[in-house]
Amino acid sequence: MSSVSDRAAARRVTPLRPTCAQPHACPEPVRLAVLRHTPFFADLDADGIADVDRHSVALSWGAGDAVYTEGDSAGHLYLVAYGRAKAYRDTEDGRTVVVDLLAPGDVFGGFDTLGRPVYGETVEAFDTLCALRISAEDFRELLVRYPAVALRVVDDLAGQLGESRTTVMHQSTRTVAERVAGTLLRIADKFGESRTGFGDGGAPGTLLQLPLTRADLAGMTGSTPESVSRVMSRLRREGIIDSGRRWTAVLDRDGLEAVARPLTGPSR
Repeated sequence: MSSVSDRAAARRVTPLRPTCAQPHACPEPVRLAVLRHTPFFADLDADGIADVDRHSVALSWGAGDAVYTEGDSAGHLYLVAYGRAKAYRDTEDGRTVVVDLLAPGDVFGGFDTLGRPVYGETVEAFDTLCALRISAEDFRELLVRYPAVALRVVDDLAGQLGESRTTVMHQSTRTVAERVAGTLLRIADKFGESRTGFGDGGAPGTLLQLPLTRADLAGMTGSTPESVSRVMSRLRREGIIDSGRRWTAVLDRDGLEAVARPLTGPSR
């Protein structure tokens, strides 16, 4: 029987371009800053960070390129230095479900050491993406050399387990409106830019300049594009958000938080 990734590839009208990682002359200060702010390496001193840097390779991808594809053998860890990407999965019924949005400082990928013999999602660059890549062999060497890194990895795996359980609970107990509002808040915290000029009065807001579709938001919230569209229309009518092609603006954060986490009364 063919795999989900095989069937998904066959269904694509416009196939993903092949992964085309190119060597990238990322400046040393940028590489070291990325590593210092990566939770795995937060306990290392300057010499330790420099050692990790020697075990990494800087690579870049163009907009629309796949860093790797769901089902590929996992063999590398990636740390985003510049740019943005999305991680998504293809379902048995032909849908694409976005599972994460990646920004500078985020870690993705994996290998057997982290319990991932194959990649469980496709990661695709939104725009020009630069990342530091560490091989499985080099990462194992770092784990042996620096026990503090190994402990951080254990903490991260435990955190992922807790988050997955929380996600399942939220999708079974929260309304679509609550889940959409909560997702918009998380995206705003991660990618938002403070801007003015929204609406006739030039109101301030937080701009989310990402090419996310209703289907993407549906995948992230465990809903349907139709349900997400209804929630987004309601939020626009209430003046909580505004949106256009390839952008969304949060105009009333307090209002959005009230929808995401209603304090009293029935769920909205």
